Amino acid sequence: MKKSLFILSFLLLSLNIQAQLPEYLAYQDTLPHSLAEYLHSEAKTYIGTPYRYGGKTPKGFDCAGFMRFLYMKVGYELAPSAGGQYPQGKKITDPRQLRLGDLVFWGGRHGGKTNIGHVGMVVDVDTVTGHFRFIHSATHGGVRYDQSTDYYYQSRYVGACRILPEPPEILPYYRKRINDTNP
Repeated sequence: MKKSLFILSFLLLSLNIQAQLPEYLAYQDTLPHSLAEYLHSEAKTYIGTPYRYGGKTPKGFDCAGFMRFLYMKVGYELAPSAGGQYPQGKKITDPRQLRLGDLVFWGGRHGGKTNIGHVGMVVDVDTVTGHFRFIHSATHGGVRYDQSTDYYYQSRYVGACRILPEPPEILPYYRKRINDTNP
């Protein structure tokens, strides 16, 4: 009797799974295909989160705390400061070579270009001009998008680095984690 109940339960469960399979497969197509896409989709969810000096949680982020928080979601440990994050990746000297997920850095207000004071993540790049759009946690406005062509950022730009591996493919482990955290 127990064996029959087990088989019946198994058959009902497998029928239920098969009925949900097309919906699951359709959902799979909406998932990010790279770690960089995943980072950007996560970052967007925090638009409007307030700036908080030393902040590293969704209650409030500073620039480095926001990047560190995002990268930890995909298994990368970044330094707690923008200056500490700059040497952690592969340097990108030509802005036309930037891509989604790269970190970009600016000098601080008082240190010019010699003292790194701000970090953001590239979300779009014009490969002809090297101009880019980035997401970051700004002192005024919190988490938001800005353009590299804005005078404030253009005059203080220091450089960029790439943390994510090349090619930027998402690993099965991360796809599983994404599936586990999305309904």
